[in-house]
Amino acid sequence: MPEEKILVVDDEIANLQKVQRTFIHRYPVLAANSGGEALELVKKYADIAVIVADQRMPDMTGVDFLRQTLDILPHAVRIILTGFTDVDVLMEAINSCKVYRYIVKPWEPPDLLMTVERGLEAHRLGKENERFRKELVRRERLARELEIAREIQRYILPPQTPQLEGYEMAVEYHPAREVGGDLYDFELDAQSLQVVIGDVSGKSIPAALYGAVFSGQLRAILPGARSPAEVLEILNNNLVARYQSGNYIAVAYCRVDPVSGSGILANGGMPFPFLVRGNAVTRLKLPGVPLGLLEDVHYAAIPFHLEPGDTLILASDGMTDALDTEGNFYDIDRFTDSIQRRSGQDVAGLLKGVCSDLLQFVGSAEVSDDITLIALRRKK
Repeated sequence: MPEEKILVVDDEIANLQKVQRTFIHRYPVLAANSGGEALELVKKYADIAVIVADQRMPDMTGVDFLRQTLDILPHAVRIILTGFTDVDVLMEAINSCKVYRYIVKPWEPPDLLMTVERGLEAHRLGKENERFRKELVRRERLARELEIAREIQRYILPPQTPQLEGYEMAVEYHPAREVGGDLYDFELDAQSLQVVIGDVSGKSIPAALYGAVFSGQLRAILPGARSPAEVLEILNNNLVARYQSGNYIAVAYCRVDPVSGSGILANGGMPFPFLVRGNAVTRLKLPGVPLGLLEDVHYAAIPFHLEPGDTLILASDGMTDALDTEGNFYDIDRFTDSIQRRSGQDVAGLLKGVCSDLLQFVGSAEVSDDITLIALRRKK
């Protein structure tokens, strides 16, 4: 039986019975013999789709009753029964009560049934249009929120890489959705180049906003003389103490002396960076706990050295975790092979090339995680 109910209001019992016989086995019918009784039913049943009301009732007119139902059941179809052809009354009903049809007494059951069924079609169409309108409003609001998140992300991500004599740098950043959870930053002063890459848990707006919080704290710390490990410890304790959102962020942070090529790396849960020397690719293996999960975590650091011609590559796990249409991971071996084949290119070409190899592997499958690559090469 359909969910929609039909409410019939008439002070004559014979008319109520006649209506019930008309709709028996077709639609559930609620009956009331006064406007006041009908209003109680209107307040009780939100699934009333059609209201059939007599104009002449002892406690209130049909027009008065229907007018009081407008706020409660705005989408209900209203039909008024009248035993006379008072044009003014009918016009008032149509204009002020959103009356769908009026039927003059005495009425025939087939006529009423046809009118009600057409009214139900109009009711369903109206509800569908309302759902569609609400969905449009929701999508417009989401689009505005996404645009705000994109603006925040454009603000926190560096517009370009630092220009450092004797070195070349490049970045490839590909968010999986409108806004991403990956982030990166640089700080260059007279003594060192600092490079940070991070991957916030989750996706889209929540991840971008959490990343914005982290970036703000990071920017306040980078200009100092603290070691990478100490910086990660400070950032971790700040996030744990102030933001109990369930998010966390994996971070790799390295500091390089441009003159000597010596560097130091601290890692909080990011994939191990790649060091390319000639055609050989090795990893800077240093595990660590992502930031924002546990209090008082102590982070280790390892030294590395960039010889002339060496390239350091930092990557988020979206690169190796990408899947093809058969569910196979791109994995470390494929990534390493792509780096080796393109190691003779400039760093911008190298990163674009390995991203191209990834997209060719993925094919028509969806890239479900953000991809960020940073390359730093010491020139020969």
